[in-house]
Amino acid sequence: MMTNTDIHSQMPPTLTGYDHGDLLPPTQLTPLQDLVLNKVDDNYPKLQLYTSGVLFSAIAIVTCLFIILASPLDLISKIIILPIIVTIGAFATRLTYLKALTVCYGVFKDEFIMRQGLFWVSTTSLPYTRLQHVNLSQGPLERKYQLITLKCFSAGSGEAEINLPGLPAEVAEHLRQHLLHQAAQNQQIEQQVLNTDLDPQHD
Repeated sequence: MMTNTDIHSQMPPTLTGYDHGDLLPPTQLTPLQDLVLNKVDDNYPKLQLYTSGVLFSAIAIVTCLFIILASPLDLISKIIILPIIVTIGAFATRLTYLKALTVCYGVFKDEFIMRQGLFWVSTTSLPYTRLQHVNLSQGPLERKYQLITLKCFSAGSGEAEINLPGLPAEVAEHLRQHLLHQAAQNQQIEQQVLNTDLDPQHD
């Protein structure tokens, strides 16, 4: 049987002497700013519509052929199932197209922002102080529509933090040069501040 002393000895230690400061009311929070973002090229949703249409059509055709030729279902069940499969494929293609319409980005003074999502909206912000390098890639279908994907990597990250598709070649290259310039400029400022702080002659 555990005594009160044993119970108290097993309780996690509480923080003492820590001052959280005054509780800020909503009126004192940093003002909320509406993000004015740019849409990607109009050909990107078309590319996604074409790609997803071909993919889901192929899946639907293979599934329908299997049901018709190899499935033990009776004829009435097959007649009911086949339109459902086609409808699901068309619905998935439509959702892919609508999601492509939501892709947008913004170039700000201190950070680069990308937003996308149809039902679950995702906003990714990458400060220039964390930007390590920028990569441009172009697949065969993107080449057909003259589009490029811009990928931004941060320090210590093996995967791109921002993967922005659907950019025209000129815009993508301009963005790449601008982002790298901003990153180099911010890192130079940080280094100067660090050197100043470490300088023993600095007052």
